[in-house]
Amino acid sequence: MSGPQSGLDASRALLCEMGFELVPSILPELLDRAVKEKLSMPGFLDLVMESERDFREERRVKAMLKISGLPAGKTMESYDFTFHRGADREKLALLGTCEFARRRENILLLGPPGVGKTHLAAGLGVKAVQNGFSVTFLSADELLDLLRKDESSPGRRLMRRKYMNCAVLVVDELGFQALDRKDAHLLFRVISHRYERGSTVITSNKGIREWPEMLAGDEALATAILDRLLHHCHVVAIDGRSFRLREIEKQIKGK
Repeated sequence: MSGPQSGLDASRALLCEMGFELVPSILPELLDRAVKEKLSMPGFLDLVMESERDFREERRVKAMLKISGLPAGKTMESYDFTFHRGADREKLALLGTCEFARRRENILLLGPPGVGKTHLAAGLGVKAVQNGFSVTFLSADELLDLLRKDESSPGRRLMRRKYMNCAVLVVDELGFQALDRKDAHLLFRVISHRYERGSTVITSNKGIREWPEMLAGDEALATAILDRLLHHCHVVAIDGRSFRLREIEKQIKGK
């Protein structure tokens, strides 16, 4: 058999042989688009390469988001800045460029419950994944549970843990429960190891002055942790009404 179809099949086979994954299946569509848009040969080649690149990038992002533990649907774009005017939109937009991750800087998102700290932390995590950084999202309780289980692990094995070696570690809801001395020291172990090696993003309902009380009342340990966190750090304080209370008020008014 000869003709256009056989030529198309041969091109598909060659593309597959060269490692293309998407383009062989959409080659007719790309050719139709090239004709309609009157693309030159270099333009058509750019279209082929861009289609394959975008496909692979989308697949990479989906895979990295899945293993990151980031909650679904919480992005910087979906945060309601019109409701929470206390959130510094310009500062958060700059953080969304992920320069903080490139520089291995930390972020503290502080404020009362319900102002969207988790949403913003997750949104920054999504941005980091999109920019090529490995991300691990854990609640403070989940992190401490892992630390207790890994406490007896040899040094080399412990350093391979995702919460130790990922580019961006997001620790959510630190401060809802006071830590005992043992857990506070385990947290210090993570913060100390990650210092200037990776970025740590922490959400907390406790102001910085309240951290010693949160960390087993140990002033020296709290100072050691804050010293490492704050050395290269962006502090974002958010104040205002609770998103959740707003939704409850809407439901009550709707009855």
